[in-house]
Amino acid sequence: MEYILIALVASSFIFEGWLLSKINKLNKENKIHRKSLQVALEALARDNHNFQAGISRDLEHTNKVIDSNFTRLRRIDEKIDVSKRDIMNSLPTQIRKVIGHIEFARPLDNSHGRG
Repeated sequence: MEYILIALVASSFIFEGWLLSKINKLNKENKIHRKSLQVALEALARDNHNFQAGISRDLEHTNKVIDSNFTRLRRIDEKIDVSKRDIMNSLPTQIRKVIGHIEFARPLDNSHGRG
């Protein structure tokens, strides 16, 4: 009976040693996987930060382009308003000049030998 008890105790120690070696192996594998996951998460965080920074730069550039286009359109609109005002202000003078040219123009007649 003592031998059976000694064999059971010895087998329990052997089983415990085997179990601890498996647990240590799993802990090492888990540590390796955790480290690779940590590296992947850090890379993902850097990519996300770089993407957000790129979007911010693109948005800022787009805003500058839009502002410059609006400024250019405002200048063109002001030039058109000035041209329109100048045309409207000079219209009576132009009409008088045209009427004066019509009044003092030579008549068109075909009496000078043609026809």
